[in-house]
Amino acid sequence: MERYLRAVVVLVLRFLFLASTRFRSCDGYSPKVLCRGEEREALLSFNGGISDPFQLLSSWTGEDCCAWEGVVCHNITGHVLKLDLGGSLLSGDINNSLLELKHLQHLDLSENDFGASIPEFIGSLANLRYLNLSNAGFYGPIPHQLGNLSRLHYLDIRSGRRSGQCGPSSSYSGIKDIEWISGLTSLKFLDISGVSLSEASNWSQVLNKLHSLSVLHLHSCELDTIGSLPHVNFSSLTILDLSCNNLISSKFDWFSDLSSLVILDLSHNKFHGPIPRGLGNLTSLRFLDLSFNGFTSDIPLWLYHIPAIERLDLSVNNFQGKLPSGIENLTSLTRLDLSDNALEGEILPSLGSICNFQLLNSSYDKHGRSLEFLYLGWNKFSGHLPDQLGQCRSLFHLSIPGNSFYGPLPMSIGGLSSLSNLDISENSLEGVVTEKHFANLTKLHDLRAYSNRLTLQVGSNWIPPFQLMSVDLKSWHLGPQFPAWLQTQKNLEYVNISNTGISDFIPDWFGNTCAVIQTFPSAACIIDLSHNQLKGSIPSLHFGKFIYLGSNSLTGLPPQLSSSAIGVDLSNNLLKGSLSPLICRRIDGEKSLAILDLSGNLLSGELPDCWENWTELALTSMGSLRYVSSLLLHNNYLSGMFPPLENCTNLMLIDLSENGFSGSVPTWIGNNLSNLVIPLELCHLDSLQILDLGNNGLSGNIPRCFGNFSAMIKQPSSTNTFSYAGWYGGWYGGSYVEFSAFRTFIPTAWLVVKRIRYEYNYTLGLLTGIDLSSNKLSGEIPEEVTALHSLIFLNLSENHLEGKIPIEIGSMKSLESLDLSMNKLSGVIPQSISSISFLSYLNLSFNNLSGKIPSGTQIQGFSPLSFIGNHELYGPPLTNTRGEEVIAEGPTQDQTDEDDSGWIDMKWFYASMPLGFAVGFWAVLGPLAVNRAWRYAYFKFVEDMIIYKFLGWCL
Repeated sequence: MERYLRAVVVLVLRFLFLASTRFRSCDGYSPKVLCRGEEREALLSFNGGISDPFQLLSSWTGEDCCAWEGVVCHNITGHVLKLDLGGSLLSGDINNSLLELKHLQHLDLSENDFGASIPEFIGSLANLRYLNLSNAGFYGPIPHQLGNLSRLHYLDIRSGRRSGQCGPSSSYSGIKDIEWISGLTSLKFLDISGVSLSEASNWSQVLNKLHSLSVLHLHSCELDTIGSLPHVNFSSLTILDLSCNNLISSKFDWFSDLSSLVILDLSHNKFHGPIPRGLGNLTSLRFLDLSFNGFTSDIPLWLYHIPAIERLDLSVNNFQGKLPSGIENLTSLTRLDLSDNALEGEILPSLGSICNFQLLNSSYDKHGRSLEFLYLGWNKFSGHLPDQLGQCRSLFHLSIPGNSFYGPLPMSIGGLSSLSNLDISENSLEGVVTEKHFANLTKLHDLRAYSNRLTLQVGSNWIPPFQLMSVDLKSWHLGPQFPAWLQTQKNLEYVNISNTGISDFIPDWFGNTCAVIQTFPSAACIIDLSHNQLKGSIPSLHFGKFIYLGSNSLTGLPPQLSSSAIGVDLSNNLLKGSLSPLICRRIDGEKSLAILDLSGNLLSGELPDCWENWTELALTSMGSLRYVSSLLLHNNYLSGMFPPLENCTNLMLIDLSENGFSGSVPTWIGNNLSNLVIPLELCHLDSLQILDLGNNGLSGNIPRCFGNFSAMIKQPSSTNTFSYAGWYGGWYGGSYVEFSAFRTFIPTAWLVVKRIRYEYNYTLGLLTGIDLSSNKLSGEIPEEVTALHSLIFLNLSENHLEGKIPIEIGSMKSLESLDLSMNKLSGVIPQSISSISFLSYLNLSFNNLSGKIPSGTQIQGFSPLSFIGNHELYGPPLTNTRGEEVIAEGPTQDQTDEDDSGWIDMKWFYASMPLGFAVGFWAVLGPLAVNRAWRYAYFKFVEDMIIYKFLGWCL
């Protein structure tokens, strides 16, 4: 889609260009001069091998080829001088008939999809001055014949974007011999971005021979060294792009000879240490990008003595120290990005001085330069925000998140009349924000101020001067009333007012939030009101895609959802009744529901049998949830038989634990569900990582297909989380404004591991386990379970399981917790269990196990409590007397005597414990009770230690 949009833009620009060209030709080009016949035939032959899906070459008819689309001829001789077919999405073979165009000077085949190698014959078009083959779908080796084009001024053979994602293109073969480029002696512009030069060790020496070169783009060329250039001949170089390479050393003094350099991009490399001092000699520099490197130390003072710099990007490095006052010398700055470093101290009023200087001198600056973008986020800046920021009236983006700014938000912020994006999130700002702070922010469309201690105090009838697309005021104080001013915002796509102290009803009008989706269906439409004290029923939410209302006090029935809903979190409320009003209401349009969390409510009754409303298929069971990936209903009062989910092939997460389901575990578990990625508590598919059916009333056998859970066989990945991220935007002031939002849905699971209840969320993707405890399961433990080599915990306790422990249980090498207690298991403990080296919790108690406990440090290091309740089990760590099994194996008299003596020693140990406690207790506290001086001295010492600790903490 991006490629087609780009083609449309190129076509529009080309149309305007050609229109202007033909308008100008009225003075120079005589329509009586027709193109040469042989050149017309050459173009027709070229067109014959081309696929033209948009019919852009449909004008290539008639006798005069000079009137054809993309063709420009000499206005006297009629020779074809220019062939401009860029952005036409052409494909097919390029015919060598173009060689007949002997006077061709300009050839543009960029932004097409030829799917072939660059024709070698192009190197024979001797009069070419301009050659653009960028992003044209070419692949394979770059022909060295291009080096014959000695008159060429412009060569662009880049593959991929000039900025953005790093890495070479997979289209071209890497250039091993770059010597052919030295033949392009007239070259002024060269872009070979995306072409690997990793094997061309002499690339810098070769390019040094191009004395006329003015623009050089080597983005993503896999360069790892710049090489030695003792005599640089790049005196005319104005633009140098070495971004997205593997350049390491920061010692390249030859930069100081590039006195004409205007733009220098060294971003996304591996430079380290201080910024090279030689850059200070580049007095003509206007654009400097050193972002995404490993530069350290303070920002050098000499950098602030390059007055022509307009854009300075030092983000994502390790710069330290404070901002020096010398920054006020950069009076031409329009964009400053220092984000993601370790800079500290206060933001100096000098930044405001820059804006003031620009404002006072605007009448003398014909370019109208002024600071428009200021990014200082994710550093260690502190102190108050200076009032001088209000002088930056041309500021378009102000981003200072992730610092330690404190104090009030300056009232002068309200004077930034050009401000479109404001991000002050994750600081320690506090105080009151009023209507005056927003008085002149008429262009504001993105407000991110979450995780501060600010209080918004505006009138109930306040109408903001802006129309926001995105607002995030998480952790502000907005309550107790619901913010009525949100009703005036008609372009909202992202609203986060979670944890803001709202204790009110959700107004009916809020259900129309994100109505912009009617005009722009791709809008994200994220609504987060979670962690408040919202009460009452939930209104119908007509447009939201991602709705988060969890952790409130909402009551009534579950709400009606729109067909566009993708993620819905209604957990931890007081919703009650049946799911039928939510699930069984018929909705027109394609359903997109992927995540549904109703856990921690008061829902009751059986699961409804009308899930077909949420799929494109008219099926008649809960298995119709073919496209649902997450269903969370744990900790409610649901009852009935275990729901049929055999057709839910896209289920990723389902939690029905802590309900009242009954019946047997279905045999279809693991047979049909094949796409599960992180199922938490119940789901069944070959990608299942966690299966938790604990504390229900399930009966029957454990299905043998449990061995099909391949996600419990392979190593789990930490990337298995529920995340939604993307770019979205809308029309504002006649322009399409694009911005990003990220919302992660991280499921929370309470799992009993090692007899302790743990909460898992962020690490859930690394966990694998099965919990079927506290049910009524019977039969044997399937041998197939032992194939789950990556299983971390297995809990089958408190059931009615019989038979033997699987003999191959030792193959479960990743087990850390194994609980088979309180069943009816019999036979010996397999010796292989001693080879599970990570096992830190084992409970086999209260079964009918017999024989000797397997030897090995791992097993014998457990407490005797792990094995109690098995009367015919013996051996360390147990010290029991000889039983029936002992007699059957015929232990020696020495073994019997040893066991008896051990048991006697244990009895004396337990008998002496009360006496030891009494003696130890009174030995320490007895003197304090009878000696007042000792008692005062002791408690004075304790008090001093507490005060010392407290003062240390405060300081």
